[in-house]
Amino acid sequence: MSRENQKFNSENKQFKNFVLYSILFSAFIHLGFIFSKVDWSSAKKIVVEQKKEKRVKLVFRSNSKKPKQIVNTELKKTTQTPRDAKYLGKQSQMVERQTKAAINGSFKAAGIGVRNGSKQAQASSKSSSLGKAKKATKSPSKKIVKNKNKKKIKFEDLSLGNLALAQPVTKSAPALGLKNGHKKSRGLAQNNDFMDEIPLADMTRLNTVEYKYYGFYFRIRQKLEQYWGDSLRKQAEKMWKSGRRLASDVNKVTALKITIDQNGNILEVKVKSTSGINELDSAAIESFNRAGPFPNPPAGLIKNGRAQIEWGFVVKS
Repeated sequence: MSRENQKFNSENKQFKNFVLYSILFSAFIHLGFIFSKVDWSSAKKIVVEQKKEKRVKLVFRSNSKKPKQIVNTELKKTTQTPRDAKYLGKQSQMVERQTKAAINGSFKAAGIGVRNGSKQAQASSKSSSLGKAKKATKSPSKKIVKNKNKKKIKFEDLSLGNLALAQPVTKSAPALGLKNGHKKSRGLAQNNDFMDEIPLADMTRLNTVEYKYYGFYFRIRQKLEQYWGDSLRKQAEKMWKSGRRLASDVNKVTALKITIDQNGNILEVKVKSTSGINELDSAAIESFNRAGPFPNPPAGLIKNGRAQIEWGFVVKS
């Protein structure tokens, strides 16, 4: 029995040693795996990187919906930030229905008046002129001889369009405008922003997010509008003389990237994307070169003494 007990105790001791060594070896393997996968000296950096990754995702989502085009719109008295605005403007605002003024031209709001004020002004001026003519012909001693072959000269014949109807000729003639127009404005609303997806109407009303550099871009626009039409007209005449025509119902877009210094002087004008027609691209470049120099760019746009802006020119045939 003593031998069996000794044998049993010896086997039991060996088994315990085996289990203990197995546990220690297993723990060593797992700890070694952990240490090999994690560098404790940079453990804090990993936590920071995870936080940065979350921030990157948030910025990415906001950039995907960030409006890019700077536009002109009639302003509302109350400001409210829209959820999904595609445009930047002077202030943040929301409208029930987005519309763009149907008349193409430098932006302006509609004045107070009637939509067909020019027609009523024409009728009023015609009736008043007839009345004066009747009073002038009442003379018993003189006879007026009418020349049937004499042609009446129209303003259209002088290439002056409807210049005579630009303003009412009598005080009783209604002004051209809209019933809900602005007191400080005159005539009908105009807009020359390129927004094909916005329906045309009598006024320009858009959802916009306030852009802090709106004033800077607005001043550039004012200077460009003085030269864009003239430059485009010259290039169009060249195309016409050479027998070339623009395809109908096609928008020709020239996108420029302009670099200016901190004083607003133009350093470089590059074509970012071409319209496919050299004359139109040349007109866009010429307009910028003629319009410069521009106002001093805001400090937030300047990097290493320079500021870069992008501008698009659209020709609709």
